[in-house]
Amino acid sequence: MLAILLLPEFSELEAALALEAARRLEYPAYTVAKGRKGTPALAGSVWTPTYAFPAAPPPEALLIPGAKRPGRMARDPSYVAFVEEVWEGLEAVFLGFNAHLFLAEVGRLPSRVAAPGEVAQALTKQGYQVADGSFHREAKVYTTLGGLSLLKALEDWAQKAIEL
Repeated sequence: MLAILLLPEFSELEAALALEAARRLEYPAYTVAKGRKGTPALAGSVWTPTYAFPAAPPPEALLIPGAKRPGRMARDPSYVAFVEEVWEGLEAVFLGFNAHLFLAEVGRLPSRVAAPGEVAQALTKQGYQVADGSFHREAKVYTTLGGLSLLKALEDWAQKAIEL
């Protein structure tokens, strides 16, 4: 299962791309958030997550869409607890346009990443190395430039899973 973590003010585009990719790959997916009430998104829509943290089934993959202030959400103990609880069982983690900042705050971002402009600059200042390309995989973490590059990362992971 693919869990899509809905941080407040998340990117609808990235969440929708992930859900559509999962549907096309015939891979079960769900959205998850701190609670079951509506989670506001960047463009103004409000999404009701499929599960709240305590009730979510264990995912095999986690996708974190970009969000307005992802690093700030990493200071919320409930988000950190969810990531820590599922981390060991994850085969893959996908990061949207700036979700790197969330994973960096949680202490799970690999040292080499693909990241867009301002995010790349911020991460470089923190000691991370920026890789070329629209996405980069290190261990189980796929860092991306966001948007359609997130879709390319999902397709790369799905292709590798088929080959196994």
